[in-house]
Amino acid sequence: MRKLYFFCACVATSIVLNAQYYYVIGLQKGNPGNLNTDLEYPVGGGLATGWTIIHDGNAPSAPQWSSIRAIPFTFSFNGTPVTHYKVSTSGILTFDTSAISVPAYGRLTLPHSGVPDNSVCITGISSLEANDKIVTKTFGSAPNRQHWIFFSSYSNTAASNWTYWSIVLEETTNRIYVVDQRNVNPSVQFSVGLQINSTTAIMVAPSPNLLSKATTNPSPEDNEYYTFIYGTQPSIDAAGVSINNADILALPQAPFTLSAQFANLGTSTITKATVNYRINNNPVVSATLSNLNISSQTIVTINHPTPWNPGSPANYTVKMWLSGINDQSDQNNANDTITKVINVVPAIAQRRPLMEVFSSSTCAPCAPANASFKALMDQQPANHFTIIKYQMSWPGTGDPYYTQEAGDRRTFYGVNSVPRMQIDGGWDQHAGLATQAIIDQFRAVPSFVNLSATSNIAGQTVNAQIAVQPVADITGNVRLFVAIKETQTTQNVKTNGETVFYDIFKKFMTPSAGQVISNLNAGTTQNFTFSYTFNGTYILPPNATQPVNHATNHTVENFNNLRVVVWLQNTSTKQVLQSTQATISGVGVDEHENSLLYIYPNPTRDKISIEGNLLNTSGRITWKILNINGQVVLSGAEPTDNRIQIDVDVLPSGMYIVEISDDKEIVRKKFQKI
Repeated sequence: MRKLYFFCACVATSIVLNAQYYYVIGLQKGNPGNLNTDLEYPVGGGLATGWTIIHDGNAPSAPQWSSIRAIPFTFSFNGTPVTHYKVSTSGILTFDTSAISVPAYGRLTLPHSGVPDNSVCITGISSLEANDKIVTKTFGSAPNRQHWIFFSSYSNTAASNWTYWSIVLEETTNRIYVVDQRNVNPSVQFSVGLQINSTTAIMVAPSPNLLSKATTNPSPEDNEYYTFIYGTQPSIDAAGVSINNADILALPQAPFTLSAQFANLGTSTITKATVNYRINNNPVVSATLSNLNISSQTIVTINHPTPWNPGSPANYTVKMWLSGINDQSDQNNANDTITKVINVVPAIAQRRPLMEVFSSSTCAPCAPANASFKALMDQQPANHFTIIKYQMSWPGTGDPYYTQEAGDRRTFYGVNSVPRMQIDGGWDQHAGLATQAIIDQFRAVPSFVNLSATSNIAGQTVNAQIAVQPVADITGNVRLFVAIKETQTTQNVKTNGETVFYDIFKKFMTPSAGQVISNLNAGTTQNFTFSYTFNGTYILPPNATQPVNHATNHTVENFNNLRVVVWLQNTSTKQVLQSTQATISGVGVDEHENSLLYIYPNPTRDKISIEGNLLNTSGRITWKILNINGQVVLSGAEPTDNRIQIDVDVLPSGMYIVEISDDKEIVRKKFQKI
C-alpha cells in the first residue's frame, strides 16, 4: 500500500511540473488590479449596474451549461487564441464550447475525465436556488481590460452555505485570476485549478481541500485571488508584500523594529536570505538570515534584527527587500522592493478603543456573550474604553430597538452574524470571545489625536460639544461620528432570556456614514457642536420589521440615561483613530439636591456610574451609599477621575442616596435600585 501511494504521489507531481501554467498567490487583499470595485451583493439584492446574467440560477437537480459567450477582447489560453466560452453551474468555465456533458456538482481532483479540455475550475459550488446566478461584466479600457465571470450568491454543500467566486480573464497579459470573494461557512472546502487536457492540470494547493479565505464582507477589501500565468515559474522569486510598521510612529518610542511581509513565489524553498532596509538616501542596512524555511506560495513576516533609530521628527521613506536568496540572484526583480513613507512625530495620545457590539434580543448566543463581555468591561477603568451596541433585525423578527442607522453600521462592516464585535474597526469576532489580553492589546496601540467632549440633556434635546486635537498630521478619508446611546434599557425584551440591555444605540447626531473632517494638522484644534431633539413620545415597536420612525416617535426609556459617544474613523481602512464618551454638564436635578453629580443608569440593576465636577479635583474622593433612613450600606474611596463606578448589585431594591466627598465639599444625589 505504501508503494502504491508513493507512485500516485509521483504521478501527481509530474502533472503539475509539466503543465504550461503555474499559479501564484495574491500578495494583497482585494481584486486583481483593483478595476472591479463593485459590492458583491446577489442579483436582486443590490448588485451594481452593468452586469449581464448568463445563467438564471436554480439548477438543483443537475448542473447546466450557460449559453456560449464571446470574449470581448483578444485572449489566449495555453498559448492558443480562444474567442468564446461557456460556464457550468458546477463551477467550470470551458473554452471547448462543443463540450456536451456537464461536469457534476462536487469537488473534483484535476485532471478529471468529466471536465472538458481547456477549462478553468472552481468546484464545490452549485446552483441550488433561484438567486444563484452567473453574471458577467467587463472592466477597464483597452488594452488593459478584465472580463469577470461572477458566481453570485452560489451555494456549496447546502443552500444556506452561500459563497461568491469569480473567474477573470485579463487582456494583453492573458492571465487568468480566480477570485475568492465571500463565504459564509469557513469550514467548507473547494477545488480550484486549470485543466489543459485529460492528463495535464494544475491545482491550487491544497485542492480539493482548499478553504475560502474571504469573509462575509460584501466589499472587495477581504478578497483573495490566485493568478494563473502561462510560462515557466522562476525557481528563485522573493516578492515584497508590505511593510508592517504603522504610518505614524512616535519618536519617544524609538528605536523601531522594521517589519515586513515577503512572499516566496518561486518553486524553491527559501532557506537563506539577506534582509535589507534603506531610510531615505542613507546607506543600506543588511542582515543575513540563515535559518529560514519559506515554502513556495507562502507569505511570512520578517523582522530586521537591526533597529531603526530616527534622530528627529520627520517624514522618512523606508524601503525593504530580500537579496541573496539561497545565495542566488532573484530571477524577478520587478517585485522585490516595498516602500512606505513613515511619519515620525514628537508625541502620542492615549488611545481609548471603541467597542462596537452587534446583538439582538432574539439571538440566543447573544445573552451569554453580552454577559461575558459586560463582566470583562466592568473590571476596566471607566474611561479606558468606549462602548456602543447596535441591536439587529435578525434572527427572526429581530430586536424592537433596531434602527436603519444601526443597519448602516452592520453594512459598513459586512456583519452577517450576531453576536459580533468590532474593536477599533479591526477585530471582527464573537463578542463573548474578548479577553483582557485582547483589549489591552488595542489600548496599547498609539493614537495621534485627542478627543474631548461634553454633553447636556434638556428635556428631549441632546447637545454635544466636541474638540478634535491632533498631535500629528493625519491624512486619509477620516470622518467624525457622534452617536447617542442609552446606558440601560429593559423594554426590548424578546426571546433570548436577557432582561436588561446596556449601552444601546439610539440615534446618530452626524450622518450614519459620518461627517467628513479634513485638515487634521498637529496642534490645530477643531471644535464641533451638535444638537438632536427626539420627537414625539416613546413607542415600543413590535419588532425590527417596523422600526421606530424618528420623525414622529422615539424609543428612549429614560432621558437621564442618554450618553453621547464620539469617534474618529478612517472609513477606507475602517480603523478607528480615537474615541471618547462625552462628560455631562449642566444636567437638571432635584431642587433638594446638589446639581454637581450625574448618575447613570438610573434606575439601575447592578452598577452606577457617577460623573460630575467634584470628580475632577485632585487627590482622592470618598463615597458612601445611604438608604432612605440615612444608614451607610456601602462605602469606599477612589482616585479622582471624570467618572467612577460603584457595584450596587448586593443592595435590595429601593431608593438610595450616593454621597461623594473630598476635602472641601460633600455632594449627594438620589438613585433607584431595581
